[in-house]
Amino acid sequence: MKKFVFAFILVLIQSSAYANITVYPMALGLDSKGEGSVRLISKTNDVQFVKTRLLKITNPGTPEEKEIEMTSGSGEGLAIMPPKFAIPGGSSKLVRFVAMNTPEKEEIYRVMFESVPSLDDASSDNTGTGIKTDVSVNLVWGILVTVPSANPEIKIALSSDNKNLINNGTQRIKIIDIGLCQHGKKESECQWKKENKNIYPDKSYDLPLTSNYEKVIVKYRNWMDKKESSIELKMN
Repeated sequence: MKKFVFAFILVLIQSSAYANITVYPMALGLDSKGEGSVRLISKTNDVQFVKTRLLKITNPGTPEEKEIEMTSGSGEGLAIMPPKFAIPGGSSKLVRFVAMNTPEKEEIYRVMFESVPSLDDASSDNTGTGIKTDVSVNLVWGILVTVPSANPEIKIALSSDNKNLINNGTQRIKIIDIGLCQHGKKESECQWKKENKNIYPDKSYDLPLTSNYEKVIVKYRNWMDKKESSIELKMN
């Protein structure tokens, strides 16, 4: 799904300060120790205050995909350090992520960075009735963070009816080419389809029409080692 593949910028109406910040990178895979970091760079001369929110993505890449808000540092999920901070004008801030546990299968989170008027829970922009007196546009950055499996494994299989590829492994793979091959044909003579789709653990990919074919060749990219590989699967 496009909303998952590409990191996004969400516009909210809730602050009197326009945030001018660059976040890099916008998508991050933690290392084998469950650690990683991003840097926020200020593009203004003013001090900016930033708070974070943590969302866990369930059923990624499917129509059932959802984002569940979590508490950073609660002992599970992902710790964000620091969860809120100030960035002096023209400088930058390194924000670290640490996995609180090592999952059996990789997990995906979205971390939101929001520029706010103050790091205090109570905003000075609020009136006694709780209604803000000054409203303008604020920006929120959402980055994707992947927590790798304790034992990363790539394991692709065909469904019993040959209609789907199934990821039985513990990490996602990116499908880049699908080849449907008839008996006795060379690889170059297979029917090829370019693709650019992630298959997450326990999820599937719908194959094109597979009747009258002997095998399917799957070319994919491993996000962890950045290498491309292929596998041949015999039709059932």
